[in-house]
Amino acid sequence: MDGLLQNLNQAPGAAIGVLACVVLVLTLVVVFQAVANNALRRRWSGLMKGSDGESIEGVLERHLEERERLRVELDDARERVDVLERKMRTAKRYMGLVRYDAFEDVGGEQSFALALYDEEGNGTVLTSQVGRTDCRVYAKAIVHGRNDRHLSSEEQSAIEIAGTQRTQPRIHP
Repeated sequence: MDGLLQNLNQAPGAAIGVLACVVLVLTLVVVFQAVANNALRRRWSGLMKGSDGESIEGVLERHLEERERLRVELDDARERVDVLERKMRTAKRYMGLVRYDAFEDVGGEQSFALALYDEEGNGTVLTSQVGRTDCRVYAKAIVHGRNDRHLSSEEQSAIEIAGTQRTQPRIHP
């Protein structure tokens, strides 16, 4: 330390010059930091205001409220879809129709056999036989794809036609 003081006493002008350069460099660093700080502060103020003058907190709060509302709506829609899928399993949506002449003396294929059943194979076969003086209607139950009564060829054809309309259901049990 004594050596440094001796050097300063021997060349005070050089020491002052060096100190002046250091002070000038530090002053420039402080000015540069102040300019950068002001630019950052302006950007932060713009960000906090948002494009329409609303604060970023307000935007985030509104977004979270909207997200919660959509979550509630989605849960409600899921519940309704579940109810509809359960109902679709038992909806009579497969249909087969065969028109025919039940009697030789009556033309025009006015008689018919209509098969209706659901995803589980439960339903009915309706048969209407039209004659000159009367009309007879029969209903035969189908349970799990089976019938305990004799089926005419037209009724069997109606069931087969309904079966060809079946596609893979979108219902997942």
